Amino acid sequence: MDRLIQQAFADMDDAASPYFEGSGDPRMELALGLARFVGVVNRNGPILMLAAHLYGEDEHMPSQWEPYVNRFIAGAEARIARDQLRGIAPGDIPARVAAQALCAMVERHLTIEVIRHGRDMREAVRQLTELWFRAVYAGGGPAASSPLAAWSDRGDADGAPNA
Repeated sequence: MDRLIQQAFADMDDAASPYFEGSGDPRMELALGLARFVGVVNRNGPILMLAAHLYGEDEHMPSQWEPYVNRFIAGAEARIARDQLRGIAPGDIPARVAAQALCAMVERHLTIEVIRHGRDMREAVRQLTELWFRAVYAGGGPAASSPLAAWSDRGDADGAPNA
């Protein structure tokens, strides 16, 4: 079981690399990284939920997984810090604080909505991308406001057209 969990986290880490290691359009790299990440989580959902159940922590990730989660936080922190230095993300919130909060948001949302309740992955990715992007890049430079063409005209979270 431990090897399956280690492999799942290694695959998630690799899936998130377009954003963590990228230096281009943060919204597009974030969308790609999250889509790949969610795909890995969805594919490994039964293993992750069984392991969480066996560790007795159905509502949260088991504490034994903390080193894996810390790698995601470190990757997000590094990207956010780079984008703050590039001037496309405001620097008023420390990159570490933003990364911790946003990774917790993604983990909780995926655990409850996608793995447990079978929510549509594409919509979850779209919404998580926008939440993350707005949290990190709102008020940043012009590169931070570039539209994501695939989703720019899709409307708001309820599917209603944007005003």
